Amino acid sequence: MTDCTVPPPSATTTPTYKAITTDTVSNALTVDRFTNACDPTPGNVGVCLSGGGSRALSAGMGHLRALDHLRLSPGEPSLLSQVKAISTVSGGSWLGVSYDYLTHAASDADFLNAYVADPGDLVPSNGASVGVTLDQLPPGNMGGPVTSDLFSVPALAVEAFLLWKFLDTPANMLWQVLMGFHILSPHGLYSPGKNTLPTSLFSWDAETLEKDVTGPNPSLAGETAHLRASGSQRGRRPFIVCNTAMFVDSSGTQLLAPVQATPFFTGIVGCPDGVDANGRMVGGGGVTSFAFNSALESVAGDAVTVAQARQWSLTDIVGASSAAFAGQLAQIINDPLLLWNYVREFATAVWDWLKKHLPSAAMAEVDEARIRSFLEAPTLEEVTADAATFDPGAIIPAYDYWPVRDAKPEPGLRATRFADGGNLENTGMASLLAYDDIDAVIACVNSETALARGKKGVVDPVTGKKIPGTAIIVDSQLPPLFGYRPYDAALGYVPFTDGQIPAADIFMSKSQVFPAIDFAALLRGLWQASGDGTFATPANFSQPLHVLKNDWFGVTKERDITVLWVYTNAVGDWFSLLEPDVKKLVLSAPSFPHYGTLNTNLSATEVNLLANLTAWCVADETNRQPFLDLFRYTNGR
Repeated sequence: MTDCTVPPPSATTTPTYKAITTDTVSNALTVDRFTNACDPTPGNVGVCLSGGGSRALSAGMGHLRALDHLRLSPGEPSLLSQVKAISTVSGGSWLGVSYDYLTHAASDADFLNAYVADPGDLVPSNGASVGVTLDQLPPGNMGGPVTSDLFSVPALAVEAFLLWKFLDTPANMLWQVLMGFHILSPHGLYSPGKNTLPTSLFSWDAETLEKDVTGPNPSLAGETAHLRASGSQRGRRPFIVCNTAMFVDSSGTQLLAPVQATPFFTGIVGCPDGVDANGRMVGGGGVTSFAFNSALESVAGDAVTVAQARQWSLTDIVGASSAAFAGQLAQIINDPLLLWNYVREFATAVWDWLKKHLPSAAMAEVDEARIRSFLEAPTLEEVTADAATFDPGAIIPAYDYWPVRDAKPEPGLRATRFADGGNLENTGMASLLAYDDIDAVIACVNSETALARGKKGVVDPVTGKKIPGTAIIVDSQLPPLFGYRPYDAALGYVPFTDGQIPAADIFMSKSQVFPAIDFAALLRGLWQASGDGTFATPANFSQPLHVLKNDWFGVTKERDITVLWVYTNAVGDWFSLLEPDVKKLVLSAPSFPHYGTLNTNLSATEVNLLANLTAWCVADETNRQPFLDLFRYTNGR
């Protein structure tokens, strides 16, 4: 395992702060433990926004838009404002974190865009309103950042290269900083400082901030602190769990441990059988979120003192949650000829864009004449020399971590590498179920994989025989929730317990939270819901499930829940309602609605088409009842 060595903190150079640890082993983990049940959440419903880059962002925006539109009866709060918690991964985190902390000028309506009840009202261009006009997005809309030509992977690689070469942004923060500039900055949620590193922190509300952060640490009172969105013009925000992952060593095998970032704490809530970069058993809980990425100096019960150069920020959690893209940037930067060609294509536009987003203090330290000289005539020789000094492994996010389960000061520790949350569990389901008071889940599976017939089905874990009617291909992250490997064309769906686990599937092998026997019912249910292969109707399937314990993810309580699976797929009934010119747009959109994950740059039309589809699949009169029913359910809590 490759680690990053960092010098031990010095009391004379690194500020110290007081924080609180959250023990998630001795005490039950519930949402109400933190929020004090301050808002009504009938049904105790959680929402999962899966990963998948700009596709997941766009589809998830439609799901949230629909839930914001739906009400149990006129005059009541929206379903979205009654969601208890939201669990996000990668591209879903781009959306979910921005929504939860939205404090800028954009209204909720503009951020999510308007719900269009009749898809037949959509027009390609020049419409009467933004909501129905496919090639326009409202100011402040969450889809806006991904429609920029500079949000393509090649352009982002060039931006990372320029940040590293001219602004001294540390390699292991390049992807996070890019997410700060592009995803968070439009909503006032990123404040770059020296070397473009973030200079803010986050918490739940003003009371929590004072109690947990600024009260114990008056020196932080002047720092920018992002709090969950509130006010008369904002819908109530749910408790958010932003999921990333950390590399651990488990008996000589490199695995990933789930890291949760919440408004109250950040850490590994379970007790995975693995050690961090310093050989310490990980897990057991977390620390007040601002104090993550720190060196532990002293422990007194649940109170700790940490040394920290800067505070853990929204930029860190959104970037770390979607860090799979960092590897794509490294591949480009380490190919001198490819990088040189992209520099010539994008660098001037990238720099002009960056200049508009950099603070004046940062610009004052930049030798712009040197930059302009490079941009006017970038040579292959200079680019090659730069690429030769760039360590591709260094671009992987790395943070100082210490475990709550055995918290003790140790000087001179190495930082541990982090990974995209979707490399471990891309639905957000397993982390959400660590909270005992979640009784129902809306699982938005915004996949690159279309539902399809396969040649092989599910292997019965008891008899070893194929289960009839289960030769159905689904996203690779669904089978592991039931203890199965992703689909194999030669074998079908095989339990992880059968034989040696392929290296490509090893990270997913710890994600089981439901009985294996129920996986067949999910496959058949999704297929039937979608129209038995006609794909006429939405693949929405409500399934009662028993939750299994999972030490890796900190799921400590077995219980029965309802999961409403919402699998983004082609829907003929929606398509039939479109006007002919809009149908042509759908047919010409590559892979609609399964845009490639690495296709980060989408047009406004592509964003709007996908979001309108997913919103209709939830809120249309023919589809909404299962969603309404979840919020009508009460269990006496």
